[in-house]
Amino acid sequence: MFKNIMDLTDFFKDEEFCHNFLKDKFWGANRENMKCPHCGSVHITEFADYKKNRCGDCKLEFSIRKNTIFDNSKISLKKWFMVIFLANSNKRGASSCDIARKVGVTQKTAWFMLHRIKNADSLSINNKTFSGTVEIDEAYIGGKEGNRHAKDKKETGEKEKTVVLGMVNRETGQVKAMKVPTAEKEWLLPKINMTVEKGSTIITDTYQAYKALKKKYKHKSVKHSSGEYVKIDAKTAFKIHTNTVEGFWAIVKKTINGTHYWISKKHTQAYLK
Repeated sequence: MFKNIMDLTDFFKDEEFCHNFLKDKFWGANRENMKCPHCGSVHITEFADYKKNRCGDCKLEFSIRKNTIFDNSKISLKKWFMVIFLANSNKRGASSCDIARKVGVTQKTAWFMLHRIKNADSLSINNKTFSGTVEIDEAYIGGKEGNRHAKDKKETGEKEKTVVLGMVNRETGQVKAMKVPTAEKEWLLPKINMTVEKGSTIITDTYQAYKALKKKYKHKSVKHSSGEYVKIDAKTAFKIHTNTVEGFWAIVKKTINGTHYWISKKHTQAYLK
């Protein structure tokens, strides 16, 4: 819809327009989906003050922000929309420091906004299971050791990166990525079983932890240690490789190293989302 930030600011000209834009999106142009966020009543009165609405049954006064990522925030919707645009217009993401400079908020506020947006983006596939052909690979992320905050070095003294597990559904292109304590099969297999439907085809490398997958899935693998990256099997109609999930990890690592420089283990899952 917008080619650049100027297009966005010209469109969302003021706060009243932003509120009415959300009302059109959530409630429909004719307000056919209007209801109270507390009791679900459809007896809603819109006031001349565009920020206020009142439920005729429970008497709750509320804004269209209620129960959204904008709730309990004094930041203008125009700034929220700017951050959403900036966060999603770059494949490698955006840092809170960069957002703070461009939008005119503090770094703390920008970090808060970015994480709300990231959580909202991830909700649509969090509970979905994958079927068909799924590529799986583990990785180690966290950024360069020299970019760690001094307080983190003093508190833990840890140098190990965070272990993460990634799964890509070839048919839909959707990805699930999650932090795991270790790369042992006791941690990897339960995550896979929860995400991938039984009987699906799973493609991995020859890492020992994945050998037990053949009990529930059609398991194919490539042996990277022997220089094998793509394998053709006459019995399958697809190429056997993990290039898609490895490409995803490449984007994640470039995002961390180039945009955030380093991320803590505590917040790794939020960045993966």
